[in-house]
Amino acid sequence: MESTTRRKSKLMKSSLPCHLLQKKVAVEDKTAQTEEVSTSEEAVQTSAPEPAPKPEPVVAAKETVVVEEKVISVTQAPPSQYTETDVLVKSEPIEEEDKKEEEEPQEEEEKQEDVITTEQEAKIMTKTMTLQRTKFRDDITFESGWRKRVKLSDLFSANLITEETIIELETETITVEEVQEQLREYLIGLHPIAGVYNDRSEEKMSLYSAYKAKIISRGTALSLLEAQAATGNIIDPITGDMMCVDDALAQGLLDRSFAAVLTRAERGVTGYVVKGTTETMSLFQAMQAGFIVEKHGIRLLEAQIATGGIIDPVANHRLPVDIAFDRGLFDQRINKILQDPGDDTKGFLDPNTGENLTYLELIERCVEDEDTKLLLLPLVKEQETQLYKEKRLSSKILAERLHSRTSSSSSTRTAD
Repeated sequence: MESTTRRKSKLMKSSLPCHLLQKKVAVEDKTAQTEEVSTSEEAVQTSAPEPAPKPEPVVAAKETVVVEEKVISVTQAPPSQYTETDVLVKSEPIEEEDKKEEEEPQEEEEKQEDVITTEQEAKIMTKTMTLQRTKFRDDITFESGWRKRVKLSDLFSANLITEETIIELETETITVEEVQEQLREYLIGLHPIAGVYNDRSEEKMSLYSAYKAKIISRGTALSLLEAQAATGNIIDPITGDMMCVDDALAQGLLDRSFAAVLTRAERGVTGYVVKGTTETMSLFQAMQAGFIVEKHGIRLLEAQIATGGIIDPVANHRLPVDIAFDRGLFDQRINKILQDPGDDTKGFLDPNTGENLTYLELIERCVEDEDTKLLLLPLVKEQETQLYKEKRLSSKILAERLHSRTSSSSSTRTAD
């Protein structure tokens, strides 16, 4: 204000006209006001404190955080403090949370599958924990139909017994005898043709006795006795006793010439041992190695299959055909021969008709002795041979005759 008064006094002393002097004063006053404003702004800028440093971008925490909290923290923060990168970083946990929500059903399904697959194991474990184990699986054994020891582990590896049954044996909730009966098909099998029922004389006979009586040929008797030996036992059809070849020789069921042939057939059960080695070969492996003539070996394999399955001489039990394939005890070529046999591979003779049959076909013509439950090959009367050949004389009729005659003979012995 003081400078403005001075300028006015100077202008009053000037020689300019009055109206011009007033305009000049007004302009100078306006200029002076502008300078004062700018000077005051500079002073404010000079005296203003330095701006606070820009805060560091907030990095998203690694821990899982509730999605709502993340959204609020981003939207409420001042825009100037977050760059586009910061916002993307902060939004990543939200996307990860979405992915986790999508993955959760899959994880649940996988957990359910695991529960299902382990359910049976859990039951077995629960049973084991509940019941006290009193036996160990390595100590549990069975006996085969040919008097050999059978390990529990061998039956398990052949898929013939389950883990649950093993636990029951170890805890004695089931007996060895009960399991032995359940596994009868593989430990014993079906019995082969045991002897002869002579309908002409109304008597039962051993195969060797029928040969000695000239009712059947030596070849017929030997082939049927070989089938017995290759399935584990020589059978006395009168008493039902079963024994090895040596014992049958000792009891007079064979002579030495028969025993020599049957001992070789018996190796189809006990195994073939190569001289100079400890290796035990099965019947099929011996055929492949040339130790047995194939035609002869096929006849013995046929008898094993017809009575329950191929015998593993190492494990000492029978095997289903598919397991025998896996263990190299059988092959598709031999199986095809047995499934579709020709006349040259039908190695068993029916003495009534002179027909060459497979072992299974001959079994179907046999009758069962009710006393011993053994199969007997019938020798029909000469006048009934044609009826038998035409299948009008059935096995059922012959079985009824056998039963009535054996019953009457036993009652006669009792009366005596």
